[in-house]
Amino acid sequence: MKTGLIIVPYENVYPPKNGGMQRCFHLIHQLAKYFDLDLIIFQEKESFLQSVQEYPAIQNIHIHSTKNEPAGKDLFSIFPKKVAKALRYRWLRKKITGSADGMFLEYYPILRRIIKQRRFDFIILENLLTLDAINLIRKYNPSVRIIYDAHNVDSNLVKQGVEKLEMDAMYLKKVQKTEASLHKKVAAIFTCSEEDRLQFLEMNNNKVEAIVVPNGVTVSKMHDKGVKQNYPEYILFCGALWTSANSEGLYWFYKKIWLQVKNIFPLLKLLIVGSGKLPTKYKDLAKDTSLVFTGSVDDVKPWYDKASLAIAPLLTGSGTRLKILEAMSLGLPVISTSKGAEGINYTNGNNIIICDNDVDFANNLINLLGNKSRRLEIQEDARKLVESQYDWNLIGETVGEFINRNKKIS
Repeated sequence: MKTGLIIVPYENVYPPKNGGMQRCFHLIHQLAKYFDLDLIIFQEKESFLQSVQEYPAIQNIHIHSTKNEPAGKDLFSIFPKKVAKALRYRWLRKKITGSADGMFLEYYPILRRIIKQRRFDFIILENLLTLDAINLIRKYNPSVRIIYDAHNVDSNLVKQGVEKLEMDAMYLKKVQKTEASLHKKVAAIFTCSEEDRLQFLEMNNNKVEAIVVPNGVTVSKMHDKGVKQNYPEYILFCGALWTSANSEGLYWFYKKIWLQVKNIFPLLKLLIVGSGKLPTKYKDLAKDTSLVFTGSVDDVKPWYDKASLAIAPLLTGSGTRLKILEAMSLGLPVISTSKGAEGINYTNGNNIIICDNDVDFANNLINLLGNKSRRLEIQEDARKLVESQYDWNLIGETVGEFINRNKKIS
């Protein structure tokens, strides 16, 4: 059995609270079925292991938590904490410029200990910042196959931030340079979609291997009580409100579409399920009693069960929206913009409705609310799509086969 290591530089991977954490956790779970796996995480080991009851393969993993690792002392410890952090980072990275990455400093001693003790066949890095670990990895395990799991093409997101004057153009150049040099650092890239795969290949002049490892779902029973209602009471928007893509998309829907829908369905309410608060410039939404803000919830299924359909009115962003796949798997028909459904192998009109202007979005939403049989048709086709292409068990088999057929690099 091949040995692998995954470095996950995020807090609270389990239970996953957003799409990125869901991808991390389920990829970990699937790999644990096929390989002898070590895992470096930034949450307490005990809380992560609460997943074992539902995902038994997790118990086979060698888990190393930065929360359970005692803080060590070195020659920099005599300095004030902030100065020590900066000096320590530059010493370890052998660079005198650049801001210190605190997470690197937290996982460095764990990684150094593990990499000296064990020889791995592959190592998966879950964030561009974890590329800092490569020099240490190569020092002790030069032939290991390093894989970068790309949740997005990060430079696309930064570019959107620059265009909205929210991010610095110099930072964009830095991210673009990093992504364009991945072929010098890693043997392969996992991407969420074919579009992302082709962009990474173009940036790296086809000098790196890239395969699509789509975001997936755990296919379970459907929660579709609301879908079957003759007179819908709720529709659903699911997503973290602190992200600009979600807050902007929701505000566009509210201003351009919601009033038209309410004129036809005056008793209808919009369930908004997600963590965080809307930016103050969108504060007028909070005053509308037809909008129901749930905040962060431990289980989204009861809310999906109430709704007759889900919306994904996103205008910006990157990557594959897990919330669309989640809605499909739980039995909700989805109306989305093409940007919102980016990366999903959908068929417009069969397993999803795609609308890129407010008039079409409103008309299709109104028609779907008034047509239960049409909702059930889309529900059936959407469920078939996730069962055939986006079930995590199928994705896990594909990843396992890819790693097993690829040998260590020389």
